[in-house]
Amino acid sequence: MYYDKRGLAYTASSQAAVDAFDASVDEFLASGRDAALLLKRIAEVDPDMVMGQVLRGYFYRLPALPHLAAMSGDTLAKAQSLAAGATDREKKHVNALAAWCAGDIRKMNAIWESILVDHPHDILALRIAHTMHFFLGDLAHMRDSMARVMPRWDESVPGYGYVLGCRAFSLEENHDFENAEPMGKRAVEINENDIWAGHCVAHVLEGMGRRQEGIEWVDAHEEAWQKRGTFAHHMWWHRTLHYLELEQFDAVLDAYDNQIWAKPSQDNTDLGNASSMLMRLDILGIDVGDRWDSVAEVCAERIDTRLRPFNDLHYIMALTMAGRREDAKAMLASMRDFADSYPDGSVTIATTYRNAGIPVAEAILAHGAKDYAKVIEIMMPTRYKMLPLGGSWAQRDVWERMLINAALKDGQHSLARALLAERTDMAPTSGPSWAMYADALDNCGETDEAQTARGKAAELLAA
Repeated sequence: MYYDKRGLAYTASSQAAVDAFDASVDEFLASGRDAALLLKRIAEVDPDMVMGQVLRGYFYRLPALPHLAAMSGDTLAKAQSLAAGATDREKKHVNALAAWCAGDIRKMNAIWESILVDHPHDILALRIAHTMHFFLGDLAHMRDSMARVMPRWDESVPGYGYVLGCRAFSLEENHDFENAEPMGKRAVEINENDIWAGHCVAHVLEGMGRRQEGIEWVDAHEEAWQKRGTFAHHMWWHRTLHYLELEQFDAVLDAYDNQIWAKPSQDNTDLGNASSMLMRLDILGIDVGDRWDSVAEVCAERIDTRLRPFNDLHYIMALTMAGRREDAKAMLASMRDFADSYPDGSVTIATTYRNAGIPVAEAILAHGAKDYAKVIEIMMPTRYKMLPLGGSWAQRDVWERMLINAALKDGQHSLARALLAERTDMAPTSGPSWAMYADALDNCGETDEAQTARGKAAELLAA
């Protein structure tokens, strides 16, 4: 038996295999480019290390890319063949991978949580459970998962900074900005490579409307974070949200062209960044030229691939807005077929498709057809069902913006006024939201209130 840097036991042929495993996990925690390359080192040193096989399976599943997900079954079979001599903790990891391959994501998360009860220093189980709670919109689970393990961690335990960053993000997504911010900043002080912790702080600053601070936060760490692989592009996306709120549209388009979508990408985060930013610009009436086309070209390759509804909605936005409605409709039909194939709830995301993914997709298609009344009909009840789509509040907000835009465009002035009253209450530092609120108030004949709202918008945009 051999041990990792936190004292966990591993079934392996040598300490070198466990050290290689540690190195690959560390690179994963840092969102680095070389986790998969380091994984090859494990196979070279110990091809029969059960946790090496499990880690490979996890890495195949995480990106939600069909060609990788298809390879996870063989890896699972190899891990299962090696599990007889493994520890109980390792066997649970094998079972978690099996649940993932079968589509039972909540069972998978429950297995990781059971590991953490007895082994709170299993940083792989901790980090990947954190990720998958987030992907499912299980925000209370994500918060409480971190709260349970934190008393067992301190700065003397290797990887503490990464754990602190996860704890910070779990608080941020539950709107506890006050506690999340110092934790996230401390995690970045411990290790600037921790782009996930930096991402948490970016969310806090965006959520609190601290625009210039948000830009400066990413600027200050850009050199370090650009080495963190494709996730760095999401940090540039967060910075661009501040440009958008400041109505610096030239800066938004420059960032889009040179950082967010500098070239076509197969990465789902890149596709989401690009699609959602273009949709925000379109809603604001900004001409984006032919920028939709190259994003839609990639999305068209995924018409029949159902791995994550959150991703699919970004594909459908690109296809719809690029004028490829038949492709978008084909993807929607595939979503329906997938959901209908698992009526018993055995595949976790099938339920999410039925309750949220398919309705939002229908609303996107309606928005593209300028059938704004239909957008409103669909989105008014569905907006409260979107949390299981996963992603952050900032990411899902694009569909809230779509609903507000539909109310304005359809002449449903009272509804637009009500929705924008809600929005300015929740995000009082958004100049563009106050400007839209002013327009809605004017449309309702409330000129004095509109003048006040317009003054608030001008004040915020001048700050």
